[in-house]
Amino acid sequence: MSFANRLKNCCGRVKSDANHLDDKEAGAQNPASTERNGQNNTGRKDKKKRLCGSGGDSPVVSRMALNCGTVFAKYLLCFFNFIFFAAGGTVLALSIWLAVDNTSFLILTRVSENDSLQEFNQPSVMEHGAYILIVAGGLVFCIGFLGCCGAVLESRVLLTIYGLTVIVIFLLEVTGGALAAVYKAETEEELQNFLKLTLKKYYSTQSTANSMTVSWNALMAELKCCGVNNYTDFELATLWQTNKTDGMVMPVACCILEGDPKKFKPLDPSCVSDPSPENSYYLTGCYGRLMEWVEDHTNLLMGIGIGVAAIQVLLLIFAFCLCNSLGHKIK
Repeated sequence: MSFANRLKNCCGRVKSDANHLDDKEAGAQNPASTERNGQNNTGRKDKKKRLCGSGGDSPVVSRMALNCGTVFAKYLLCFFNFIFFAAGGTVLALSIWLAVDNTSFLILTRVSENDSLQEFNQPSVMEHGAYILIVAGGLVFCIGFLGCCGAVLESRVLLTIYGLTVIVIFLLEVTGGALAAVYKAETEEELQNFLKLTLKKYYSTQSTANSMTVSWNALMAELKCCGVNNYTDFELATLWQTNKTDGMVMPVACCILEGDPKKFKPLDPSCVSDPSPENSYYLTGCYGRLMEWVEDHTNLLMGIGIGVAAIQVLLLIFAFCLCNSLGHKIK
């Protein structure tokens, strides 16, 4: 080989080595670019692996199932609590109107042809009823507001307050039912004493009726009874004894009534002064009839209680599941 050829081969090897060194130096000067390229390749591989899966459920499918469950809980909470919110708001608004301006309601009851409204046209009856409805309507309104707005706004704070409120109500219901079942004799005695107290202190005539008088008249007319134990209980009714007509020994509600019981029209007008088994229920106490009614409708009452408890538990589960999902979403 001539000297010229050897010199040419040597120059070619030197040039190749120089290019190789330049490539190494470029890689050393730009390590971030090399690492980024590697990460991109790894990310594409991982993404492909997640989408295609390598046996078992795909993580994409699991995420979609969780989202569907969360949306279901959210809209179910909105539906039920919107009903509570609307009903509670309506009752609250009407009861506030009744408490502030009962004159309008008085005019309505007197103009209306519905005779059942006439027994509520006493100012004291409307006032007491309005306060009771304000408390009940306000409670339902607040619970519905917390549940509905908490679900719509996806607020963990509102949902937590809503859940805790429902838990407190649920525990009070369970505790009350358990105590009534365990201390049955004491509960019946306290109920009888309560009935005697209300009759003695608050029962009056129809012309001077208050809310307790209306309640007692409705109870006696529907259950066909008289007093707590019998007609002699009215001897201790202070207001009734003061306002009653001379010769009356019991109110009209104790008589056998003709037609609609709410009209309080006695079959025998003399029953209030001369009661007998043929014209009245003067020996039948309302406490005994009330206990009979409860025993006859035990299954119905238990069904209602279980149904209410089941709805409360379901709403609690949905509220806390949604709250938990929102926590994971934030993270």
